[in-house]
Amino acid sequence: MGQMANSMPAKRQQNIMEYLNIRRSITIKEAADLCKVSEATARRDLDELSGMGFLERTYGGAVLERGTGFEREHDEKMKIMIPEKTRIAQKAAGLIKNGCSIFLDSGTTTLLLARMLQGFQNLTVVTHNLDIAYSIKLDKSSTLIVTGGIRRDGYSVLIGQIAEELVNRLSLDMAFLGADAINPNYGVFNSNFVEIGIKRSAIACGKHRILLSDHTKFQTKALTKVCDIEEFETVITDDGIDEETKEILRNKSVNLITA
Repeated sequence: MGQMANSMPAKRQQNIMEYLNIRRSITIKEAADLCKVSEATARRDLDELSGMGFLERTYGGAVLERGTGFEREHDEKMKIMIPEKTRIAQKAAGLIKNGCSIFLDSGTTTLLLARMLQGFQNLTVVTHNLDIAYSIKLDKSSTLIVTGGIRRDGYSVLIGQIAEELVNRLSLDMAFLGADAINPNYGVFNSNFVEIGIKRSAIACGKHRILLSDHTKFQTKALTKVCDIEEFETVITDDGIDEETKEILRNKSVNLITA
């Protein structure tokens, strides 16, 4: 199969599209490894598929063709990149100390992080994530604060003025946030407007701001900007992140942790 992939562009491109139908995004390195070709050849294959309208080329790779307003359903998000997200959550948990106050954003990775907090003592955990509110188990010395607000149907999250006003009153040690898309040059993005306010409030209330994101988010686009990436002192991602992105983050003085 490797020899066929090397010699037949159509077969390589079919393999790439099959991969994209499952993972939704692909880096140039992943395409090269998948098809057992050089990164230059993989880049040409992605360019050809883009020219035919099958995918959208992005910084360092490609995604299935979709608009910036596209947002996966909550249940779908909960099934994607779970091994990578678990490792990211484990790295994030390593930054937390007994007695910390933390904010946990919506998203699968922050939910996985929440499930790792039972062994800590004297935590104060603030969240607008209903999955966390329903399922988190904490030591009896710790406190969970749920923001209140308007439930966003289908996404298990609380939004609106009530949620934002509570978070705006707080001063927390750490704020852990996710994102729908990240461009290291232009910032951190979300697929909808309704969660922007609570995310910005969380960034403002956190002494230490940590972005949790698997590497595929660096190859996607989303509708609206949350903030510049420099507003996070730390980014935790998996080891699929490409070298060029790593270099940009280092140049922006962002502490990068790979899981």
